[in-house]
Amino acid sequence: MINIEQKLDQILSRLDEVEKMVGIQPRKLSDFIEGSYSIKDASKLLGCSMEKVRKYIKFNFLDTFKIGRKIMITSESLKRLMENHLR
Repeated sequence: MINIEQKLDQILSRLDEVEKMVGIQPRKLSDFIEGSYSIKDASKLLGCSMEKVRKYIKFNFLDTFKIGRKIMITSESLKRLMENHLR
């Protein structure tokens, strides 16, 4: 019998093949990191405290993802927040 991990590996490898055939480039973790900031860096960019950035995250004003235990904020969501704040 095939276990769940083996089946998942088969499905993901087939998905990779299909994406290559239709010209979709798979996204890598580095695609997200290039346009992302830590809470500390985001607070410097926004000119506010790290606690304020955490509140923005809590109220879904900023899009985040995790690398291990570190929370990263996407640059797109930072741009969107700054643009909305200027209006």
